Amino acid sequence: MPTEWQKSFEVRWDDVDLNGHLRNTRYLEYAATARLGFLVEAGWGPRELRGAGLAAVSLGEEVSYLREVFPLDAVTVTSRIAGLSADRARWRFEHVFTREGGERAAVVRTLGAWVDVQARRIAPPPAGLRALMEEARAADCETIGTRR
Repeated sequence: MPTEWQKSFEVRWDDVDLNGHLRNTRYLEYAATARLGFLVEAGWGPRELRGAGLAAVSLGEEVSYLREVFPLDAVTVTSRIAGLSADRARWRFEHVFTREGGERAAVVRTLGAWVDVQARRIAPPPAGLRALMEEARAADCETIGTRR
């Protein structure tokens, strides 16, 4: 499993705000789609997560805007696991958005957790998903606390 993976998007007219820039909510949606793509590719799609009684939830997101993105621009999102709690129940993904030519446009950092849907509580993932997260984590992955 690589420690970075990519997903590309072409910015559509309905992705932009009144100024003609990629709207802020779309950055979060592209980042979520990139995370889901990683899980699906690794065999942990929505069906498998439901079967394990698990859901992923976002606890907070931070976006740093660096350059404008316009309609019909091609944007590549490079994602990596930048933080994990000791029990792997909490995670932080970092998504770097680049425009054609490699210029950074934005960075989205998402703090999230796995939730046991029956107990409605944050819980460690099953062994297979825990192993995937460990294998895919970035070399500089930080250990995050359980209450961050």
